[in-house]
Amino acid sequence: MRGLRGLRQRGARRVQIGRRVGRRLPRAGGGRARAAAARVRCLPCGRDHGVGRDRPPDRPRESRPKRPVVTGLRLVIPRDPWPRLGSERATRVAVATIYTLVLLVALAEGARSLARADRLDYSYYPKLGEVVLSGGDPYANAFNTWPPFFLLVAAGLALGSRVSAVGTVFAWQLASVLAVWGTLKLLARSFEDGGSALTFWPRSPDRLAFVSSGVVVPFIFTARLFDDNLQHGQINAMLLFLSLLAFVLFREHRLIAGGCALALAASLKAVPVLLLGYLAYKRRWRELGWTVAFLVLLNLVIPIAIFGPGDVAAQWRAWRAVAAAEMVQPVAHHPNQALLSALKRLLTVQGGATNPIDYAVAAWPTTAVVRLFWLVAALAGLGLAFAFRGSSRDLRDPRCAGEFAVCLGAMTLVSPLAWAAHFVTLVAPAALVWAALRRLPRGAPGRWWRWGLWWASFGCITLSASGFVGWAWSRRLESLSVITLGAVLLVSLALSLLPTLKPAPDSA
Repeated sequence: MRGLRGLRQRGARRVQIGRRVGRRLPRAGGGRARAAAARVRCLPCGRDHGVGRDRPPDRPRESRPKRPVVTGLRLVIPRDPWPRLGSERATRVAVATIYTLVLLVALAEGARSLARADRLDYSYYPKLGEVVLSGGDPYANAFNTWPPFFLLVAAGLALGSRVSAVGTVFAWQLASVLAVWGTLKLLARSFEDGGSALTFWPRSPDRLAFVSSGVVVPFIFTARLFDDNLQHGQINAMLLFLSLLAFVLFREHRLIAGGCALALAASLKAVPVLLLGYLAYKRRWRELGWTVAFLVLLNLVIPIAIFGPGDVAAQWRAWRAVAAAEMVQPVAHHPNQALLSALKRLLTVQGGATNPIDYAVAAWPTTAVVRLFWLVAALAGLGLAFAFRGSSRDLRDPRCAGEFAVCLGAMTLVSPLAWAAHFVTLVAPAALVWAALRRLPRGAPGRWWRWGLWWASFGCITLSASGFVGWAWSRRLESLSVITLGAVLLVSLALSLLPTLKPAPDSA
């Protein structure tokens, strides 16, 4: 028995490898262990491919079953939501309703514009482009009041319409919708804390979203104007976005890109060229220089390379004649809500003769009204310069953002032709006013009359739409220059709130 036990113990201390019996393995980590491992690797490979026989691969280890997690579709409430109701559930329902209405209206207007593309204002752009492509006179048509650079854009739209008219309209309307969202993002970046992290859908209770107060309230304030712009397929939202983008790029010292954006806006439509006056007033010479350089490139160098110097000179002469004729046009139709048209309806016999309401209080000649308009515009410019005095030349100052917003609203007023859709620029002073009014403490001097001006302006601009008062009353109110009045009230209110602006933590 002792011998058998010794044999068993000695056998346990030996390792059988294949057909060879190895010696007792040393402890791991020593030199003898490495030598033994080397001998194992050097064994000849037979039918069993070395050590052991072929076998199926090991089955993957089954993971332990996890407890089921039940989740529901819960809309995140972003920071500073509007409206903030008594309970979280009610606020969530209101937020979901706003999203639903905005998306449904955008989709409905987009589908409607595709169904009646030939009746949109946009339809004149491809027609103008066909005239350009055929070598005709683009200013022989009465509807063309665009500067010469827009002829290139019209030609591009005409070429796109030859391939797919519906696709070109869809791309144009999609660009307009994206420009509206881009405008809201840029305004939030200028007037709201944390505005640079704005998203459309709410992602976190600590971040701003579309339904945050500083974003959705200015949008609702001017929603009637944005809807009118989308209904007619106009370019105004894109021009507003380019102008605001230029200012933000200038603030970030990206001068070349900012000058290109502002020059493009001023080349597509002449009115944004007035914003160059603000750069000159602030003595931002480098920004002004880059903008002028791109204006020369877009309006002279590129057109001359395409059409030749003679045709370009003729186009500029024709456009100047069209612009001058538009100024002295005696009839001021009710959709035209520019300040000049309001003066014509008030002071001339022919100004409001074709409108639903004619209330002329004088019989001035049209040329005298035009001179009065230039005088009023000059005085308004001097008033803005006086109101902007003492502010910083640094465009990163939030007050400079407020001044630029005021300029955006004022430039549409002094345009000789400004339909309701052109006043989408009022969203900029509306964002400024809403941001400043919310920060006014209770009992602050002038708080109540400022809120009164806010609601009066909202009533003139939005509540005068046909969706609220009907088509007939909307035309009557436009005959009374109701949008012009609302714009004047809003711009004046924004001017009064400029001194209250304080530097934002993330202003850049």
